[in-house]
Amino acid sequence: MDAVHDRDIELQRASGELIEEFRTKLPPLLWKHPNSGKRVVHRWARAAKVEKLILLLDPFQEWPQLLDPHLNWILTHLTDAFLSYLLGHGHSYGSVTKIKEPEMIYPLARAICKIIYTLCKVRGPKVISRLFSNEPKYLEPMLSMFIEWDSIVSADINRSTTTGQGLPLNWEERYVMLLWLSHLLLAPFDLTSISSENISIPYQNLSPFSDLSSKTPKLALAILSISLKYLVLPGKEREGAVLLLSRLALRKDMQQLGMLKSLVEWALGHLKPGLEITPPSTFACIGLLSFIAKLGTLAQVEDIAPFVRPIFSQALDLSRGSCDMSATVQSSASTRKLLTKILREMNTLSLTLEKRPDLLQISSNEVSTILEDTIDYFLLAVGDKDTPVRFAASKALSMIALKLEPDLGADILDAVISALDEDVLYEEESGELIPKEKARSMMGRLILRSFKSVDAQKWHGLMLTLGHLLFRRSPPLDRLFQLFECLVSGLTFEQRSSTGASIGVTVRDASCFGIWSLARKYSTKELDSVEISTTENRNKCLLRSLAIELISSACLDPSGNIRRGSSAALQELIGRHPDSISEGISIVQVVDYHSVARREFAMTEVAIAASKLDKVYWSPLIGGLLRWRGIGAPDPKSRRAAALAIGELSLQMSYAGIGTVLDRILHTLSLTSSNSVEARHGGFLALSATVDAFLRYESSKDDTPEDPGPVIELSRRIHQLWGIFSSSSGPSVEGLTLQEYRPDLTAEACSRLISSLARSYTLFGSDVPRFGLQLNNDSLEMTVTILLLCVQRSDDEAVAASSQAAVDIFAILSVERKSAIIQEWLSEVQSNRKKTTGSGQIAALGAVYRHSSSDERERKLILDELMRCSGPEEAVIVKRVSAVRCILTGVLPYLDNTDQLESHIGVLLNDYTTDNRGDVGSLIRTEAINGVHMILASRLGNPIGHSNVHHLMKHIIRLAAEKLDKVRFKAWKCFEVYWESDTGLPPLETRFDHFSEVSTVAYFSQLITLVQVEWLRLPLIKGLVTSLTAGADSLIISSRTAVVEFINSQNDNTRYRMQRDIFMSLLIVLEENITDDRYAIPTVESLAFLIENCFNPEILELDPDVEDDKNAATPLPQGMNYFIFPYSNNILTNAKIRALTSEYLFIQTGNKPLKTENWMQPPIQLKATVDNIVQAIL
Repeated sequence: MDAVHDRDIELQRASGELIEEFRTKLPPLLWKHPNSGKRVVHRWARAAKVEKLILLLDPFQEWPQLLDPHLNWILTHLTDAFLSYLLGHGHSYGSVTKIKEPEMIYPLARAICKIIYTLCKVRGPKVISRLFSNEPKYLEPMLSMFIEWDSIVSADINRSTTTGQGLPLNWEERYVMLLWLSHLLLAPFDLTSISSENISIPYQNLSPFSDLSSKTPKLALAILSISLKYLVLPGKEREGAVLLLSRLALRKDMQQLGMLKSLVEWALGHLKPGLEITPPSTFACIGLLSFIAKLGTLAQVEDIAPFVRPIFSQALDLSRGSCDMSATVQSSASTRKLLTKILREMNTLSLTLEKRPDLLQISSNEVSTILEDTIDYFLLAVGDKDTPVRFAASKALSMIALKLEPDLGADILDAVISALDEDVLYEEESGELIPKEKARSMMGRLILRSFKSVDAQKWHGLMLTLGHLLFRRSPPLDRLFQLFECLVSGLTFEQRSSTGASIGVTVRDASCFGIWSLARKYSTKELDSVEISTTENRNKCLLRSLAIELISSACLDPSGNIRRGSSAALQELIGRHPDSISEGISIVQVVDYHSVARREFAMTEVAIAASKLDKVYWSPLIGGLLRWRGIGAPDPKSRRAAALAIGELSLQMSYAGIGTVLDRILHTLSLTSSNSVEARHGGFLALSATVDAFLRYESSKDDTPEDPGPVIELSRRIHQLWGIFSSSSGPSVEGLTLQEYRPDLTAEACSRLISSLARSYTLFGSDVPRFGLQLNNDSLEMTVTILLLCVQRSDDEAVAASSQAAVDIFAILSVERKSAIIQEWLSEVQSNRKKTTGSGQIAALGAVYRHSSSDERERKLILDELMRCSGPEEAVIVKRVSAVRCILTGVLPYLDNTDQLESHIGVLLNDYTTDNRGDVGSLIRTEAINGVHMILASRLGNPIGHSNVHHLMKHIIRLAAEKLDKVRFKAWKCFEVYWESDTGLPPLETRFDHFSEVSTVAYFSQLITLVQVEWLRLPLIKGLVTSLTAGADSLIISSRTAVVEFINSQNDNTRYRMQRDIFMSLLIVLEENITDDRYAIPTVESLAFLIENCFNPEILELDPDVEDDKNAATPLPQGMNYFIFPYSNNILTNAKIRALTSEYLFIQTGNKPLKTENWMQPPIQLKATVDNIVQAIL
């Protein structure tokens, strides 16, 4: 997966402008005179302006720290304006008085709360709430306004929804105000001193707290009522209510009044498991558990101590029970996560209370029981199906381990490591599974860990636990070598779902976190003292081994997040331990966080640059590319990139490196099952890329090496690759024909390898006998057989590869064998007419045209067959496009006489084939335009070349004016080349080099000037009518504007002549295409538009060829013939069109039957009447 755009860099560059715009627009939204000494707050704010400010803040979710320097200024303005509105205009919040605003408006309080909520979403409520005003004098006014605003009932909900007036608080306002109220509750003195009797209790929900002291201030009761209301409701405001209720309960003055005790008993009573009561809703359970968890987080030990036992007992019962209440709690990931947090806090408190018997008498046995039960639950929870629960459980285990004695904490570490070893299988390179005990005894051989049977979700949780343990520096030094093996296993963990999706990304991500924590929390001296030994990496230094693993992951991992996570962990590793890593600083600069964003770039450029810094990275990178992160990747694009990377890396060690890579690839292929189509595809591509790298290396050398031995040895090893096509490791007939074996992939890879081997054989030339590289007929014949099977594939990649392979292998085949192959392909193409197969043979014929024998008859056969395949008689559009492309690239450059081909290209330029996909003929036209481009390049140097291409340029100018954007742009670029070279045309003023520019007024204004060129006028008008009437709206507007402006800009004489020429051209186009709706309808619509907007009526009156004879009958306007013509041919089947046409003809001729006839009758009944009318008029 590639990160197409580096959004972090883009945001960092744009952040200054975003902040500056926000700072400019915020004060006018809040204050009437923001720059004056005395500011007056607004009462209303336009919704559009508020949403604009929110859009300026939203991008900072990618990098919220960029806002930190500006938060104080922003929150100061927002809170000051909110408090000014609260005290000055609070009672006008629900006003429905009409405001002279044309759009939706918000009360200023709502606008401010929306912006503050966005800041909370971006930067987090903890950071934002610290910047709220904490003056206690605002507590009661804000609470009173909350109650008043939240009780508003709209009299006309439809109007209120449209205007934004007369509505109660929305969820964003409730959340922000509850958050602010919880901040104000941190006031350090009793609420009794600031509470008044004027405040009302909004909801009748305090009956469960009848035992509260009568001295409880009314302010506290109102806060309690609001909190209880929103505590059990879904929505973001529940979080604010939880924090508000917790802060209220934990105040010393409220504890003295018994509120904390009452609230805890009330919450536990509602959550008590039982079969006889109806359990609360899931949202209510989330609210109650959130309140208890928040108490455990915020409370002092002495405050919460009396409730540790009951809270723990009930939480454990809920996590284990089977009653309805337990089922409700266990059904939600949010409630399971909250249970985990509650159990964690209660365990931490119990360990603290064990050392403080003055607060609560709790025995060691009781603490041990609590610990055992909780740890067992957490070890199960790290394998939960939901990620938030796994996060909470892993963090809880690490926090408890830190509180325990070292030996007890080591037990937790042992349990995690043992769980990671469960269900892990061991296999040899051949894929044979072996027992765990045997694997440990086979230290001299490469034994791989197989994760096929493990639970990926459990591994994710366990890896997170290791990361948190390391982050808290809990594991001792003597256990780090075990953690190293676990972390490396996690970094290379991969599983695939039944649909092929990766489910190992989270495990690798957690492993990156663990390595980052290890590098951050332990010193260099401590880590250097740890000795490790792995089968693949003989380096016993833990830091160097981790660096190698991280570099491989950062360069090769398929997930962009893992590549960047590995890069970040590597940067931390080298930054904390700079002298322990070879070329450490340079490695950090190469394997940069942003450089590894795109996978292809990371594989090819970054990996190669890293291997150049130190040879120690070369072998691990090659090894990684030969496994699931490289040539075994599930997507073909990644396998192709991996093969290219292997080829480039092989050059790092000169001939020895190329030979080593070839051996490792062949070894990998020998161990790969014939059913592993993807891995074999990557393997063959890697072989081809390595051979290509060798050819480039040899071609770039100017001198002969002093010792030719390595070259000869490597050449022989490459020559031996011809035998792979007849070996068990090579492709089979079934693999190239049966669909279940993905033959397109095998055909592509085999073709690439054949092409590389053929070019290597050609490169050696005269050295073939001296090096002993003679190619026997059996190997060559087997290779040709494989190639013939590859050519039968019709997939794009396979077609391109097989046609290139055909070109390369033709260079070493005999004339007779080449002719036989060509005849076979011609026969196959002819037998596959109107079938979907045959694209490969067509492409191969085009590619080998220039390599065929000097016999013109054979070349003519190829050309004739390609022309037939590109013509309209071939029904499959893909084959037609392929044939046209082959003619242009493989045949046209090698023809001496192109007259026949030019005529054929002219036919293709008029191809408007359509099917269920639309105008697929545009594919043909586009390719034909490329052919005209090639012909122009060869003709324009000739003095008579311009006139020779006039017939093609007429087609091109028509296409340059037509409605289809992609064809229009392609045709314009072709005609632009001709226009620049032809002095007989008006000067070319503007070049249009972008796709979007050929739909502008400027483009059509320049193009319409060519109507003055007689030989271009008719085709230009023919193409232009489609843009004037049948294109996209923007195209219609641009083209019509250009035409009208051009005509009206002429002087009187020129304008009349121009109108006459355009009008006559339109009539000719209509007459020639009267039966073709593609041109007939747009032409009539264009006529109507031009007559209405810029044509003078005089051009429609008399035919200039008619003599001025008073005795002669009054001639018809010249254009009227085109209204009579449809009548005489009986093609007007639409009754409405017949009626409108008859009305027009009656106005012009006065013929009464045109007025009296019922034109709604069927056409067959009107035939006689129409014939009489036509005779009378004419």
